[in-house]
Amino acid sequence: MIREIDSASKARDHFALLRSVRQVGACMNRHFLNEELLANSLHIPFALHKITHQNMRDEIVLIRHQIVKEGVVTLHMEQYAQFLQDWLINHIADENTQLMKSVLQTRPYDFKLEGMGLMQR
Repeated sequence: MIREIDSASKARDHFALLRSVRQVGACMNRHFLNEELLANSLHIPFALHKITHQNMRDEIVLIRHQIVKEGVVTLHMEQYAQFLQDWLINHIADENTQLMKSVLQTRPYDFKLEGMGLMQR
């Protein structure tokens, strides 16, 4: 999805860019919700981490606003693609791992969280 944002930015394709940013936002929201449900189910302190989720949601709203209201399809949109890529990799690979790894390692490999209500793709 981030490659699509980058491609749409380089092509100056307003509609493809907006579609891709919306798709990233929807997937990000689903990921954040699942992560929050998992953390709550495992009793992992999550308040500070949840703030980073809201900050990223706010950033996506700002990007969408710039595309829709201001018609922005400029070089700085390519920087957004890189920002999103760096942030998502950092968030998933580093922050989530640090937050949840120690708790998850205490669980058997095939443990199940009943009634957690995770959202599917």
